[in-house]
This record gives sequence, C-alpha cells and structure tokens, in this order.
Amino acid sequence: MTIIPPTIISLFVAVLSIVFASPVFSENASDKNYNGIAVTDLAGRSLYFNEAPKRIILGESRYLFALSIFNQENPLDIVVGMLADLKQIDSGSYRQYQEKFPEIDDIALVGHTSADSFSVEKVLSLNADLAIFGIEGHGPDTRHTQLINQLHDAGVKVVFLDFRNNPVVNTPKSIKLLGKILGYEKEATAFIDFYQEQLQRVIDGLATLDKQHSKPNVFLHSRVGLEDLCCETMVRGMMATFLKQAEGRNIAEEIVPGRAGILNFEYLLINQPDIYIATAIGHSDSLTFEKDDQSNRNNIPPYIVLGAGVNEYKAQQSFKRALSHINVNELNAVKSNKAYAIWHHFYNTPLNIAAVQVFAKWLYPDVFIDLKPRETLETLFSRFQSVPLNGTYWITLDQSVNAG
Repeated sequence: MTIIPPTIISLFVAVLSIVFASPVFSENASDKNYNGIAVTDLAGRSLYFNEAPKRIILGESRYLFALSIFNQENPLDIVVGMLADLKQIDSGSYRQYQEKFPEIDDIALVGHTSADSFSVEKVLSLNADLAIFGIEGHGPDTRHTQLINQLHDAGVKVVFLDFRNNPVVNTPKSIKLLGKILGYEKEATAFIDFYQEQLQRVIDGLATLDKQHSKPNVFLHSRVGLEDLCCETMVRGMMATFLKQAEGRNIAEEIVPGRAGILNFEYLLINQPDIYIATAIGHSDSLTFEKDDQSNRNNIPPYIVLGAGVNEYKAQQSFKRALSHINVNELNAVKSNKAYAIWHHFYNTPLNIAAVQVFAKWLYPDVFIDLKPRETLETLFSRFQSVPLNGTYWITLDQSVNAG
C-alpha cells in the first residue's frame, strides 16, 4: 500500500476546491452576463470587478441622470446611499424622481452638498460595494486620499467620473466606464453614439465659419443672484467648456487665472461683451405665481429659475428680475437683447450636449438655423432618462428669439 504524504493530500484538496468553486462563480457571472472586468477610471486608477456592483453610493446624487441611461425602469434599484445635492439645489429634478420613484426618500443620505459632510461610517453601515465620485465636484474627489483609502480598506471600490472638469471630452468616457462596470455596455454605446452625433453637428457647423464670423466676446455669469457680489464667472471647465466648444471668446479667460473667479462690474462696463449668458440656480419652488397673478410679482427671487417643472413664463419673469436686481441690464448686450440664461446643472449631467448646441446657436444663429437643441433634449429624455422632459432649461431675453 502506497502512503501519500500529507502535503500532497493538502495540495490535492486545495486544487479540487478551486476546480469545484470555479463553476459556481461562472454560473453567477453568466446569469448576470458579467465575467469580471478590468477598467481604468477617469482619474487613471486601475480597478478590477469580479461581479457587477449591487449596492452603490453616489458621491453626488445628480449622478442619477447618468444611471438613468442604463436603467430607465428604475435607476435607483442598486443605490443605497447618496449626497443630498439633488434635493437641496435642484429640487425640481428631485421631485420628478420622487413622483415616479417614491422610494428615493428612503435612500440613506451620506452627506449634504459637500465632501466635508460625507460620512464614511454611514457608507460602511450600508454594506456598499461601490462609490461613484467625480474627479472634481461637490462630493469627495481625487484630493480626498484618506477617505478613499478608508473605503478601499473596507472593501468599497471607488470609481471616478467626470462631467465637470472637461465635460465634452469626458462625458462619453464616463458613460462607457460606468456602463462597463454595471454591465450595461449596449446602453452606454447607444448613448455615446447619439452624443457624438449631436456634437458632430456643432463641429460641422463651426467648420463652415469664414473670416466674416469673428468670435463673439461672451461674459458667462455664473449662479446669478446667489449672492449680491458681482460677478462670478466660469473660465475653465464646467460651462466654460461649452462656450469654448462653441467657439466663443470668454472675456474672463485672460484675466482670471483659475477655473472660476470674480469680475467686477466696472470691468464689464469698460470691456463690454457682445453676448451675456447667465446660469440659473433657481428651481420650481422659487416661483408660485401664475401668468395672470399680479399679487406675488414682487416676491420673485433675485435669481434665475430654470429646470424641471418651470414653465417659460416663470423663467422669463425670473430672468428679467435677476438682471434688474444686479443692474446687469446696463450692459450693451442686455440692452440689445443678446442676453440668455441656461440651467446651471447641465455640466453636472451627461445631458450637457444639449447645452453645447444651445451655446452654438446663440453665438452663431445664422450658421445653426437648422439646429434644434430642444429636440436634442427631448430625445435625451425620451431615450435615455427615467423621467420625462417637463420644464424650461434655457431662456432668451428676447422672446422672439428661439434657441429651440
């Protein structure tokens, strides 16, 4: 009788355990059409996923717009925690989700609207397996190394997206990355194809510009009316990216060194912009009056109201009130009706291609006569979002001018 050494027996048992364990994983992966993937996120970090995440945290709840691309039936189904930014600074959109998905109110809040409020302890109590952050933004980002390491050590993978720093370039990359991680590559490809198609329409139109079309000087006024201080602007990234893509000249670019800053009003009076574009941070709760209601007209807030649930009349009235409140109506661009306003949150969502088209049409209306950004936005909502398009997302001071 041959005696097998114990070490050989142990090795044989180990091999058998691997062999017989493998089919279990393969079967689960096959059920989810998911065979393990290696990815590189937008911060250049390498990650490997054995299976699709089942319990995720949103570093900004506005990423629900991205999740909707993959699962229109219920983008909340694997979200167990998120920051409160959507509810607090874009309540119109939050209410849309709330009406269709009441369970959104049951999702745990892991912070308010800043990285400082983010609770690692709360995340760990939710047994999350993935946290989705932006490389820059309101929530935790690439600078929060200690927080990221804490999550990693607890088994929570962190992936970085970008709709803010370089949105036109990185939106398709972010959707492709997220689609691969979550197992929705087909849906990601459909969105990216549409996005690139609509971007190409702008690129093709701009290619026809001749020497008669000089770049218009544009002042991009950020978060109008949020503070009395005038005038906050975006210079690099965020909305400034859309302006640059549309070949407008940002008048703050040469004098503001950072990504955003302040231009004093005297500078604007001396260096008059050809076009004035404001971003709107107000939401549908801000205005309660109707068209024929004169009693509450004086209660219009000093900021522009756009987005979900806002009709065009209310948007127009808030725009006029904001311009008057901060005396921007003294600018020549405003006096000549070359004044426009747009939903501030476009750069925090993959819907931003509509904003690029709007900017192009405002800057070069004779070139983009056939471009219809409203139709683009309608398609984005009907094909790639969980809630319908219901609201006004940009407005012109001159109502006879339509960017639709």
